[in-house]
Amino acid sequence: MDSPYDWQEIIGTIGLFTLLITLVLSLVWRKAFLKRAEMQIRQDDRYKKLAERADEHRAELAQQLAVLNERIARIETTNAAIEETLRVVE
Repeated sequence: MDSPYDWQEIIGTIGLFTLLITLVLSLVWRKAFLKRAEMQIRQDDRYKKLAERADEHRAELAQQLAVLNERIARIETTNAAIEETLRVVE
């Protein structure tokens, strides 16, 4: 330590490295944050599509259930008519 500025140079070097490390870490953190946000958006889109498909399937099932209920009602009516005919025949 011959120069009176040696300590200032050491402190400046440490400060510069600290600044560079902070800059690199903040860039890495920002990139990770943006990636996480992008993944969340994609996941939300997948959930939205899944919900839309579920609604479509629910509507389809409701329609099929209505058709089946109509068929069952016709079968019950036919069975009642057959039972009445059998009672008359006996």
